[in-house]
Amino acid sequence: MTTDISLPLASDIWSCIACTSLNPLSTFPMCQICETDNDSIITVSTAGNWSCAVCTYINGSTTQHCEICGNIPNILPSIKNEDDGRWECPCCTYDNSKYIDTCIICERGTQRHMDKIMSDVHNNCLHNSQSSLINSFNSLKNDTMIDRLLTATNDHTKIAVADPQAFNNGFVEQRQQAINTHFYRKTVESWNPHSLQQLVETMKGFSKDYSRANQCWLSFCWIAYNIGYDTVSYFSKNYPDQSVEEVFRTKKAICGGYSNLYKYLCDQLAIPCKVISGYAKGYGFEHDKNALYETNHAWNAVEIEQSWYLIDSTWGSGYLDKHKLFKRHLNPYYFLSRPDQMIYNHLPETEIWQLLQRPISRTQYMQMPEVYPAFFEFNIELISPRQQAHVALILGQPYGLVLIRAPANIELTAHFNLFDKKVNGGCRIIFDSKKELYLCYFAPNRIGKHDITIFGMDNDSVEKLQKPVLHIPFDVTEMIQNPVSFPMTTKAFYDLNLEVLSPKKTHLIKVDNGTKTALIMIRAPYDVELVGHLQDKSQNNIANAHSIYYDKQEGFWKCYFAPNENGMFDAHIFARKQSNTQRYTLVVTFQIEAKEISKSPLTYPHMWQLFHDLNLEVESPKNCSTIIWSKTVPYVEILMRASNNVQLTCSIHNNDVYVENGTLAQFNRERNLWQLLFAPQRTGEHKLNIFAKQMTSVKSAVVVQFNMHVTELQRPMKFPIIYSHIKTSKIRIYEPIDGTLKKGSTVLIHCMIPNATDVFIMVDSKSITPQEYQNSILKTKLIVGSKDVVVYAKYEQGANYESVIAYFVG
Repeated sequence: MTTDISLPLASDIWSCIACTSLNPLSTFPMCQICETDNDSIITVSTAGNWSCAVCTYINGSTTQHCEICGNIPNILPSIKNEDDGRWECPCCTYDNSKYIDTCIICERGTQRHMDKIMSDVHNNCLHNSQSSLINSFNSLKNDTMIDRLLTATNDHTKIAVADPQAFNNGFVEQRQQAINTHFYRKTVESWNPHSLQQLVETMKGFSKDYSRANQCWLSFCWIAYNIGYDTVSYFSKNYPDQSVEEVFRTKKAICGGYSNLYKYLCDQLAIPCKVISGYAKGYGFEHDKNALYETNHAWNAVEIEQSWYLIDSTWGSGYLDKHKLFKRHLNPYYFLSRPDQMIYNHLPETEIWQLLQRPISRTQYMQMPEVYPAFFEFNIELISPRQQAHVALILGQPYGLVLIRAPANIELTAHFNLFDKKVNGGCRIIFDSKKELYLCYFAPNRIGKHDITIFGMDNDSVEKLQKPVLHIPFDVTEMIQNPVSFPMTTKAFYDLNLEVLSPKKTHLIKVDNGTKTALIMIRAPYDVELVGHLQDKSQNNIANAHSIYYDKQEGFWKCYFAPNENGMFDAHIFARKQSNTQRYTLVVTFQIEAKEISKSPLTYPHMWQLFHDLNLEVESPKNCSTIIWSKTVPYVEILMRASNNVQLTCSIHNNDVYVENGTLAQFNRERNLWQLLFAPQRTGEHKLNIFAKQMTSVKSAVVVQFNMHVTELQRPMKFPIIYSHIKTSKIRIYEPIDGTLKKGSTVLIHCMIPNATDVFIMVDSKSITPQEYQNSILKTKLIVGSKDVVVYAKYEQGANYESVIAYFVG
């Protein structure tokens, strides 16, 4: 028995019947991509016949559907229409364009298309490893789907203005000049007529020598500034008289009153004007079968120099917000609008007033998306969906896809809502630079009518405002199998060629059941560096709650985040190229849900990349950014582990002021640890800095920083000096730790000086031979004089003695 798709594959790879993705043999029968159990759906063929995967009935080789249950095998021959090259899909009977190889509706492919894919896979099998082959095939599959959608746009009806001279350069300039003349607006705003007659006389007197375009603009402005939308009547559906006189008196109207008043003013100015009744995709519009049952809007057409133009003074005066309140806003877009743009949301009842070369049908109108003025302002093109005004799930995938082409300076974002609430992790927008396309993925997680709103921003503009460009509904009628979600990514994420390695298929990381941190792994080019921070639901930055570094051994960035309490958090990751001295740019955000966080949560000290490059490790204190101060001991201790070729030093600062002789860095050979001691001189906030360098290096660099708050200091102390050079890097002082010795006191000097051939101690300018020095251990008693006590050592490399330890006398 063989699968219904006979693939020329390597022996350790199999193809999923549901999504055709390649998988390692070890994963059979569960597909890694779509998680389909192939044992339950596989269709087998025997001697030309085939066995149905659903009911196991043996069907004849010429049958295209199971004779018992109607199931369809995975590959079926397509039925060609010899007249025009179009072909009918044997699975769903959709009539497809001759330009495409896979059905737009069900994504079943022609045999020619499958032969091409199998040929590509076979060629890859000869040259690629298993993992790269799987990635290559799945990438090929995704590219094939997108290419199919691009090719399908050939069937799209082109929309063109009926009068090609109507929007010549001269008219466009005249229209824009009228809009840009603020004197007109200020003048109209100052008018306060007490009657229609007074309004007409004022308008005639002011615009006596003006062009029709200017006169039309004055009427448009006056209505926008003085007539408000009657929301009470609109929502109650109890419409009052919309006569010109009543609208002028109440200063309120719905679309009929707006269009009637505009026609009246044009009539008084001897401008030919019509009221157009039709179907608009306005507030509350839904794409359903009853949407065009009756007309729902009215607007105007005016004649200027033998050409007709469209005007909507209702939409040009403002809009209804989400609270159903009218917001007055003069919108010039609806003044003398282009018919090929207006048709997206205004379909006249009478076909001639479309003002198009080839009028569209009601069906075509309902297939067109709801667009906003910025859609045309930004020169955006909707590639897919083209012949439907809604988004649907991609076959076999838990998400829908919208393809948009936009100029390079336009950046797109999106909102994905269900019942006016954001679907967290529901959308991802990717800019494919090769195809010059925005790939907008939308992943619902439950049944319901979802709303997609695409926003655009002109990065070349000064204000950089995000404007809505497109609205598309997404109705999910069945439960999503294996739902996914996306972290929030920005355009910079893809511009910098970043990749999230983990977690996959989710925007939400849960921290509970004993876990204290969330880990995000990201692959980035060698010249890109990452930083980040954690924010709570009030957008407050959580201090010391992140650790982000590049793991050289693994070859990717590790981003750890530690919530400090129960609740929701945002883990923001920023990036920049190393050559860019400007600030970092936000690239990706994950959400973190924290539960059962302890009262003493994990915190991170500030660690630099060199800390990880040198494979350093903090032994104590663990998981803590702040050192706890003890009132009984005059210093604190940090223990660190490092390789043998690394030397550590340290410093302490109080309110950014260096504390002299406030640190001691020494190596504990018994425990193979660095002991770093810090002695504050006063109370307050302190920064404890640790530096590192390889033995062969000249300069040290800071690798980690801790915080410390000193509340009480009974007896400040200073440490002795260890002169740091390569020969003394592993010196250790056992006693005394206090660097200040009392004059005349007897003290025991006990320390380790590795590799020294001889040592002596200088007291009051007199050298004292130690009582005991063997196996690098110096141990001797002495009486402190009035000058510093200095230990000298001689090494095999030279005959001169060098100072290695110094005590002060106080």
